[in-house]
Amino acid sequence: MINFILESLQLFVNMLFLVVVVGTLVVSALYAGRLKKRYNASFPWGKTVAIVGIEVLLWIGFNIFFEAFQAHWLWISIATVIVIYIILSRKKRKYT
Repeated sequence: MINFILESLQLFVNMLFLVVVVGTLVVSALYAGRLKKRYNASFPWGKTVAIVGIEVLLWIGFNIFFEAFQAHWLWISIATVIVIYIILSRKKRKYT
């Protein structure tokens, strides 16, 4: 049951990544057309390629992490709860 939920979640997030990557390319193409038409200027495609590259690397990193999470979901969940508890329970310093 838990594997079905995790696989469904992974599929959903993969679809979101796909929408983000395709959306970035489509919006960049539309904006490039408008820049060329209105101002006769060229679009900085190098920055778009860098952004899409970062998105794809994040996508790959997510899938690597999620495969490890599916294999060891209980231990990773326990460790995450402990780390969050430690971070939230620290005393706050008052700077005066």
